Amino acid sequence: MRAFLKKTLSEQRLTTYEALAQKPHETRTAEKLYGLNLLYSKELYVILAGLEIVVRNTFHTAIQNYYQTPNWMSMSLLQHKHQRQVDDANSRLILLKRNNYAIDDLIAQLNFGFWVHLCDRPYEKTIWKNALFKCFSHLGKKPDRKEIESDLKVCHKLRNKIAHLEPIIKYESTLIQDYRTALNLMYAISPEAQEWFKLLSNFERVWENRYEGKSE
Repeated sequence: MRAFLKKTLSEQRLTTYEALAQKPHETRTAEKLYGLNLLYSKELYVILAGLEIVVRNTFHTAIQNYYQTPNWMSMSLLQHKHQRQVDDANSRLILLKRNNYAIDDLIAQLNFGFWVHLCDRPYEKTIWKNALFKCFSHLGKKPDRKEIESDLKVCHKLRNKIAHLEPIIKYESTLIQDYRTALNLMYAISPEAQEWFKLLSNFERVWENRYEGKSE
C-alpha cells in the first residue's frame, strides 16, 4: 500500500485490509481491496438510497390512505420506541423550522430503520395487514411479512455499514445477493423506480471486474 494511504488510514483499518489481502487464494493487494471497498460502497449506496426513498414514501402513502389521514403517527398505532422516534423527529423539526414544517418534512426525518420496523411482528395485524402488504403488488405472489421484514433488515444493515464507512468487502461473497435483494424489493414496490435507480448504479460492472486490474 502506498505511503500516503498508510499515513492517512488508521492502524486498525489498515490492518483489516492487509489481513484480507493475506487470505489464502487472495491475489489482490490491500490497496486494491481498499479501493474496491469504496467502489462497492458507492455503487450499492445508490440502490439502497433508492430503496429507502421508495419504501418510506410508499409506506406512508399506504398507511395514510387506509387510515384516511396523513397524521396517522399520532393515532397510537406505534410501539413506544417507534413513537419516541417520531416525537424526536418532531422536536428536531421544531428547532429547525419552528412550527413551519409539513408532513413531508417529518417523513424525511425518520430514518430507514423506522420504516423497516413497521414490518415487524407487532404490526402484523394492524399496519401490515391493513396497509403495507399492498405496497408489494409486483412481487408476483402474496407478500409474506416475515420474508419482507428479513429482506428489508438485510438492506438496512448493509446501508448502515456503508454509511459508517465500514469494510463491507469483508462480506464480499454476499454483496451480489444483497444487491439483488434490494433490487427485488424495489421492483416489488415499483418496477419503474427500480429500473431508474439500477441505471444509476455501476455495481454489476464493479462486481464483474473485481479481480481485474481496474474496478471500473
